[in-house]
Amino acid sequence: MFPLVVKIMEDEDKELPQLKALYDELWSDARNMIKDMKKSIFVYLFTGFITLVFSAIMIGTAISDWNKILSGGASTLTYFYAIVETPGAVFYVAFGVILLYWHNKLKNRYSKLIKMEKELEG
Repeated sequence: MFPLVVKIMEDEDKELPQLKALYDELWSDARNMIKDMKKSIFVYLFTGFITLVFSAIMIGTAISDWNKILSGGASTLTYFYAIVETPGAVFYVAFGVILLYWHNKLKNRYSKLIKMEKELEG
């Protein structure tokens, strides 16, 4: 059993220089990484908002197409659009909500880090 412990410790010792190099790189580039992370988190907010806007447009178009179908003046293409738009609009709403949820989750997860970066800047 003892040789197994020694083998594991040798493997960990081999990883230490690699980990040190990784941490040194993270340390030297930390401020830029935080700025990039803030931008990436904002992309979730922007994309979620745009997705919800497009879903509202899709819902309006689907309602218009279903009204054409129910009034009896619809072509085959209108049937196709209505059938495709309805689940597509539901998908877009769900996707937009998920993106906004992830924005909020990431913003809360990294709020301390972002706050520390702002304090260092100002």
